Amino acid sequence: MGSCSIRVSLVAAALAVHIAAPAQAARIDYTVDAGVEHDDNVRLTPVDADSQRILRAGLGFLVTQDGSAVQAAVAGRADYRDFQGGLDDGVEGMLSAYLNWVLLQDRLSFTVQDELELQAIDRYAADAPDNRQQVNVLSAGPNFLFDLGSLHGRLEARWIDTRAEVTDEFDSSRVGVALRLTREFDDRSRLGFNAQWTDTDYDQPLLARDHQRTDVYARFERQQAHIDYAIDAGYSWLDYADGETRDSPLLRLEAGWRQGERNRISLALAYQFSDAADQALVDGAAGRPEATVPGGVLVDGGAIVPSVYRLQRAALAWDHAGERFGLRTEAYAQRLRYVDAFVPDEDDRGLLLALTYRLAPSVTLAGWADFEWIEYRQLGAEDEARRIGLSLEKSWTRHWSTSLSYYRYERDSGVLDNEVRQNVWYLWMSYRNRPR
Repeated sequence: MGSCSIRVSLVAAALAVHIAAPAQAARIDYTVDAGVEHDDNVRLTPVDADSQRILRAGLGFLVTQDGSAVQAAVAGRADYRDFQGGLDDGVEGMLSAYLNWVLLQDRLSFTVQDELELQAIDRYAADAPDNRQQVNVLSAGPNFLFDLGSLHGRLEARWIDTRAEVTDEFDSSRVGVALRLTREFDDRSRLGFNAQWTDTDYDQPLLARDHQRTDVYARFERQQAHIDYAIDAGYSWLDYADGETRDSPLLRLEAGWRQGERNRISLALAYQFSDAADQALVDGAAGRPEATVPGGVLVDGGAIVPSVYRLQRAALAWDHAGERFGLRTEAYAQRLRYVDAFVPDEDDRGLLLALTYRLAPSVTLAGWADFEWIEYRQLGAEDEARRIGLSLEKSWTRHWSTSLSYYRYERDSGVLDNEVRQNVWYLWMSYRNRPR
């Protein structure tokens, strides 16, 4: 993990915990685990696979507070791996932190958001230990609240810093402002107007182009007994330092339908400009209502490139939460059209299936399968990845448990013209400070 990423992320996490602690209202959940792993292709090479035994230890945590003065959610995970030959031992981590500190009630607050992720260095290569880097996106700034008759106003100012451990062209400093006006019709519906502007200054302008982005859009939200939805509609403009300009409609839809208390179907549609830093802040795990203690450090599938792209995405998901059986299915399709020609456009498709089944009060079986297809249009090649996992967990007490898991990874690369196969077994014991 890069020292810069560690330093910035620890500052954000420490700030959130320090501010939340005096109120004695913060909830802290954590899990400590350790075990032994067997990997039959630890370097993820298409030939001459290297089989190794790996000793592992990890710490995951979630700190939350929802008070009148502080609203905070900090989810993090650190994993240590001790390789038995060849590869360097080390720590990999992730952090998703959100903090809103109210300085003057209904008038002034200060918001910090930090997203530390593990990303691929070479987007066309397999997810090997030596093809990973820490990427950090930090956003901070004040919020000024005011009223204009029946309208609630919010003026935001943000400084955003982006850093990658290896991909230096991603490094940048950004400043932005946003004006938001909202009219609440009742407890279930509201209409808002949003105007936001961001100026991006890259550290290496020869590899990435400085630009300004302006978004203007209206947002309508409504929650009903069984249906909730939010619609954004507007327009975006890009102004580059070299004189080039781009513009595009901005359309987003998030909708959910609840069938009873156990089933929910959700739909998400998007047509907009985006980039890797913007997407990291939008996808932050800490700010979600269902935030939990991270069970592992995952490598994000996004591409860490500085170029802005036009995103077209559709995703459909179904969640079922039964007394003994839980199920989640999600399918998505998206197109990424990069503004800069040096980055190949992508057509992506994906399918996820995850389930849990409680065999007995203290025994849980879980399984999941993930399929992904990425077509690189200018390269005329497609990468296909398949991931399948299965785990069995036994709870010995309310806090202690033991798990055995199996994971298989298959990747067929049309870009590198190779095939990679990997099988991983992991046996570990964990301690949770709060029972599930």
